[in-house]
Amino acid sequence: MGFEHLKSLYATDKDFRELYYVCQKHPKGDFLVWNEYLFKGTRLCAPRCGTHELLITEVHGGSLARYYGENKTLAMLREHYF
Repeated sequence: MGFEHLKSLYATDKDFRELYYVCQKHPKGDFLVWNEYLFKGTRLCAPRCGTHELLITEVHGGSLARYYGENKTLAMLREHYF
C-alpha cells in the first residue's frame, strides 16, 4: 500500500494542516514531520481521505485480523496510525 499521496493532503486537511505547518519547522509535543509525513510518536497521521477506509479494510481483511471484531481491528489500527 502506498502512502505517497498523504504528503500532499496534510496542507489542506482540517485536522492536521496547522500542525503540519508548525511541525515542518520543529516538532511540537509528540508530533513531528519526517520525510514529509506527519507522525504522532511512531504512528503515521492519516488525513481524512479514502485511506481511512483502505486501512480498515486492509487490517480487518488481512492475515488473522479478520477473525477479530471491531474493537480488536480498531486497536490494531491505533497502534500504527493516528
